Amino acid sequence: MPKILKELPPRGKIVFFIARLLGSVFCLMLGILSLSVFAVAVLYFSKAIDITKSESLIHLFDAIGLTALAVAVLDLAITIFREVILREIDKRHPSHIRTSLTRFGTIIIIATLIEGFIMIFRFNKADQIHLLPYVALVFVAATLLIIGLGIYLKITIPVEKLIEKAEK
Repeated sequence: MPKILKELPPRGKIVFFIARLLGSVFCLMLGILSLSVFAVAVLYFSKAIDITKSESLIHLFDAIGLTALAVAVLDLAITIFREVILREIDKRHPSHIRTSLTRFGTIIIIATLIEGFIMIFRFNKADQIHLLPYVALVFVAATLLIIGLGIYLKITIPVEKLIEKAEK
């Protein structure tokens, strides 16, 4: 039991355990959602393998996009599980928070870029060429996410070094 939890009044302990229980249920729901999305991606992939269909490439792109989404949702569930369920209250170090946010942000950026590339191939037909500006907006959003993550890292690394120096 964490040291700070021992110091909480009984009502605080109840709130703490309810928060962990709700976090566990939420993580379980996200995990099931991720597995469901992945199952749909497998179905699309199996449709893409069928060479006789003319829409095989569309099914393949759908499978790739859904797989990226499933990975992002699963990583969100794992991050919440680590931060809410497994963490000790006393052990909140800035490097741990920075690492978790950086990992999650990177997965979101990769999923966004994958979706952008899928949109390029999907909207590259003559009748859908008017949708390509929306693809550009997806890449602009991914670029802004990368810049934001870079700024976050630039700001937090020196602060983390100062905290480590103060702890010594």
